[in-house]
Amino acid sequence: MSSQHQLKRRTFLTALGLGIAAPLASKMAHLAVAAPTGAPVRLLNLYIPHGVPWEFADPALENGQLDLLAKGDSGIFAPLAPYASHVNMMRGFAMAAQQFNHDAIDTMWTGSKGGSSDSFDYLIAQKLGVKAHTLGAIPYSEFEGYNRDSYLLRHGGQWVIPELNPAVAADELFSAFSTPSNGVDESAFRVEAMDLTSRQIERLAQKARGLSSEESKLSQHLSALLNLKEDQSSRTQSCSERPSMPLVEAARTINPLDETQFGKIFDAHLEAAGHAMVCGSAQVLSLHALWVNSNLLFNFEDGPGIALGHHMGLSHGPRGQFALAQRWFMDRLAQVLLPILDRDDPAAPGSTVLDNSIIYISSEVSDGNNHNSDAGETYVAGSPTGTLYTCLPQMLIGGGAGYLKSGGNVINVEQNREHTDVMATIADAMGAPLSTIGDGSTNIVTEAKA
Repeated sequence: MSSQHQLKRRTFLTALGLGIAAPLASKMAHLAVAAPTGAPVRLLNLYIPHGVPWEFADPALENGQLDLLAKGDSGIFAPLAPYASHVNMMRGFAMAAQQFNHDAIDTMWTGSKGGSSDSFDYLIAQKLGVKAHTLGAIPYSEFEGYNRDSYLLRHGGQWVIPELNPAVAADELFSAFSTPSNGVDESAFRVEAMDLTSRQIERLAQKARGLSSEESKLSQHLSALLNLKEDQSSRTQSCSERPSMPLVEAARTINPLDETQFGKIFDAHLEAAGHAMVCGSAQVLSLHALWVNSNLLFNFEDGPGIALGHHMGLSHGPRGQFALAQRWFMDRLAQVLLPILDRDDPAAPGSTVLDNSIIYISSEVSDGNNHNSDAGETYVAGSPTGTLYTCLPQMLIGGGAGYLKSGGNVINVEQNREHTDVMATIADAMGAPLSTIGDGSTNIVTEAKA
């Protein structure tokens, strides 16, 4: 305690001697003795119904590399190409508990037949001591309801209805900000410290270089600040106050059940979730895009302009148009969510929030037209293609704080391996290992690890 007190006092006096205001100098003194911690891994689960038509989704394979542009502009995952270094596609998985077709909906995130277990997001959150947040862009009419057969998440033995209004969700996500146990809001510290001159930061960094990494976070923060000073194009995020979320505010007065406004509601949810991940006000989130049998017309405002319903009209209809509808979701990720996350991480200097996140994209069926939930031959117009096989869509975006392989890979596993192994791998990456999920035991997908 004596040495820590001396270190804090020396750091505080040094900062004051450089003309730094006392409140900021005090924060620096606390950081000087704060024990470094690993980057927190944020998780966003994204559900999109009906799988994909695999002839528009399967990447060209060469030495296990993922080619997101293999299918050209019509490729479902083409919009993610700018973020290819963070994208891994998992191939070969089937639904756990041998569930099939839309009966698999309540198994998808619980791993149990009939959804008798808690969903994996809740299990992870419980281990981490945080809340599992549930958002939903789920417009429905009074004649086509969202009901028990559509639920995905089970928390503490109860099925969860997502928060449909993105403004209400954002109000909850940003209702308060926690202060770390060392007494310093590190993101606020970095924002305040950015106003220092490069000379002040450099002189403080020199003083901090005598400290071992085990003793101090201060040197890490100061090094990151110097890099940011040199690259003024770098974006930082302050979480000392609620971030600006224009899409959320624009959606505040929109009825979330208005099917013509689905695009705005979905974008606003992505914006709220992204900023919550950056700020650390939420670590585990799930977002439902539509519900299992939704027949939402895909000519909604700012949508792909297809006047067919998502379920019967598209997933059971023209496969090329269904591909464009599913591609629209990937485009919104690339346009709204990923730019928010691809920025300096306030909690882990030297890395981005995307480096320290996992976005898990999944569905209850493999191929919407065939309504299968396993890995097998792809049928088009009733005939096998002979060259493609379907499987449950299982995509991971983000680095998981170094746990996952760098992106750009197609990770092939033994055909019809249960998808709960993917969820167990995510849980392990977050420091919340799950040896069982739902009805069975799990194994880590070691092929996905760095």
